[in-house]
Amino acid sequence: MPTHSIMPGRHHAHEGPGPVSRTGHVRTDEAAARWTWAVPVTGGLAFGLYAVFLAHENGFSELTGWMLGLVAAVVSMGLGYVLIRERNTMITEVRAAAFGALFGVCMGFLRSLVDVSVLRSVGMGLIFGLCMGLASYYVFYWHEH
Repeated sequence: MPTHSIMPGRHHAHEGPGPVSRTGHVRTDEAAARWTWAVPVTGGLAFGLYAVFLAHENGFSELTGWMLGLVAAVVSMGLGYVLIRERNTMITEVRAAAFGALFGVCMGFLRSLVDVSVLRSVGMGLIFGLCMGLASYYVFYWHEH
């Protein structure tokens, strides 16, 4: 009995429990291994450089701004790498929440560099985190089902 979906051209049933489709869409070759580290490194570098820019624009010294950007880049790269590497072991809801939490914390941190209150930074991070979590859930759910 086929599973019905609102997505055109996709009339196959989910083949088993777990977040990973067993239809051959899972890539385990070298390209997948490269993406596992390339995406967090690129995102971490962009995040760190933007943190340096915001720090310099808002009165931090040269050394403090670069150290802040370096720490932000290394932490976000590490967390992003772990999240992307372990994403297939998580159920859809947990994976979406993890992506949303990482994005929300990063955006809240960047907002805190602009010299606003802690409450505004937390609020902005929460809004961005919720939006990313919902968007991630939508993408993951439709990709898996």
